[in-house]
Amino acid sequence: MNLDLHHVSRRQFVAMALVVSALLPLSNCGGGTDEGVSDMTATSSRSTDTVAGLITPDVQQAAALADGEHWGAAPSAALSRNPQAWLPAMSEAGITSVRNFHAVANDDQLAPILASGMSAVGILQWSSKDPPFALPVDDLAGWRNYVTQEVRRHKGKVKYWEVWNEPPNFTEDKSPRSYAQVVAAAYDAAKAVDASVQVGLAAKSNHVNWLAETIEAGAADKFDFVTLHPYEVADLLPEGWEGQFMSIVPRVRSMLRARNPARAGVPVWFTEIGASAAAPPPGRIGGGAAGQADSLAKIYTMAFAQGVSRVYWFDPRDSEGLSMGLTTADGAKRPAWFAMRSMTTHLGPRPSFAGWLQPGNAWYGFVFLGPQGVVLSAWARPGQSATLSLPSEVQKVDPRTGAATTTRTPTLGAAPSILVAPAGSATALQWLTEATANLRKPFPWNGDHSASTSVQLTAGERPDGVFIVHPPAVTVADGQAEFDVEGSIGACFAVDPVFMSYAYAARPVHITAQLRGHGSGDPGFTLVYESGAPIAATDGNNLKAVDSGWFRIRGTSLREKTWTLPDARFVGLYGYNFCFYAPTPDNARFSIRQVTVRR
Repeated sequence: MNLDLHHVSRRQFVAMALVVSALLPLSNCGGGTDEGVSDMTATSSRSTDTVAGLITPDVQQAAALADGEHWGAAPSAALSRNPQAWLPAMSEAGITSVRNFHAVANDDQLAPILASGMSAVGILQWSSKDPPFALPVDDLAGWRNYVTQEVRRHKGKVKYWEVWNEPPNFTEDKSPRSYAQVVAAAYDAAKAVDASVQVGLAAKSNHVNWLAETIEAGAADKFDFVTLHPYEVADLLPEGWEGQFMSIVPRVRSMLRARNPARAGVPVWFTEIGASAAAPPPGRIGGGAAGQADSLAKIYTMAFAQGVSRVYWFDPRDSEGLSMGLTTADGAKRPAWFAMRSMTTHLGPRPSFAGWLQPGNAWYGFVFLGPQGVVLSAWARPGQSATLSLPSEVQKVDPRTGAATTTRTPTLGAAPSILVAPAGSATALQWLTEATANLRKPFPWNGDHSASTSVQLTAGERPDGVFIVHPPAVTVADGQAEFDVEGSIGACFAVDPVFMSYAYAARPVHITAQLRGHGSGDPGFTLVYESGAPIAATDGNNLKAVDSGWFRIRGTSLREKTWTLPDARFVGLYGYNFCFYAPTPDNARFSIRQVTVRR
């Protein structure tokens, strides 16, 4: 984690802020692969994106959960130097593994972690240069020596090592080829010391394209697991972005099947993820201490449901000026701490996912086999509520407090609930029957768009396969609703991953927008999108501007514009897939009535 601005910026309008810095030079302001079933089964064939490409949970995730600890904490660099201060609270919450221990030769804080009964995950990160660091491709001999010494010093104590912390962050050299050299050298050096050691291929956020290029540049077969830090996608969960979050592992699996089939079944870990307990920006859903607890329950539920085998919460307690902790800086337990303990208690040490429920599209439910019975982790979509009528009584647990009541008619709202049905009860059997029938189906996001030829977002209506980040205010002009983006720097959108799967044979995508200028300023924008072009040919995050460049919105009449994206590869690195980027307030004086995506 970048302790200066990385997560601070994530708590802001990350979708647009990153576009601003990356694409200012591009703006003229003057003027699926066959996703199939994500079953961890390797295939050597490269498939093209087809209408049949589906996003489904990792149905063999139980195998990935069979080895090791799954409930993790990822302390900041500051906290890792004093684990004794926060380990007892984490152990009480059910945490069983710690990522990032302070490992200076004469000040090794690994011992307290192991003494608490937890496992530890190390990070291999070294450079002969003073900060700012760079990937040590100019001193691979020194890098191999460093890896050898670290693995040898912790032999028998640390089995898992990540290569670098969320690359390409924390390095001046952001080349996938350089990272591939570092990974390959680390893998060979670590295995020479201890063949049982497991080496992780890492990426910041949900940077699947970075992983793909690294593998092709020389890291193929030089890793045992994959790690991601998908904070930004998790940030959007209060707004109803479950479909995008549930696509993370299936997209990784598709990439691995295409790029490195022999490693298609390796475990996928979230070695950092979290949510802030700080008050949300005005107009945003979620946030605050209660919202942090809700996000934790959703994150762990859906991570395990899609096959993530380890999830590490950043941060055990508040540190370094952030409010990400399960406890405050003085150790007071937040609702998120109680949510963690509720989840570990009721899902158990090895969560066993059975399938999902989504009756009437009003609420989401994920069914697990828990130690006390069959567990349904469930919540309503934003703005919705639902009262269930069950055939037998269940325990309803409030994750924020751990308090439980007995009922046959639980009400679901935006805050998650944990419902526990005794094994063999009528409710347990009903949930299992419905959930297992859905297990291999694509996870629907406002409907099943797998067979659609187009998807659409219309202001004032329910999204139909296209979703807008942090929806702007809806106003009415000429009797029709529209999103008013004035005062922002544009708008970013995501496309249902079932509709637009991860395309290796990148295919044309057509985007049509209906727009209206406000009659003042210089309204217009550049359309930028996630591209299949090499990372070096984009902004480093695979964002690329359309060739036609700046689009000016003249007058106040409704206008329609279509763009063709020849090489789109939508992965949701930061949650979104494309943006209308308006770099100044004068440029953002327009409204959006409708956006349509065709393939």
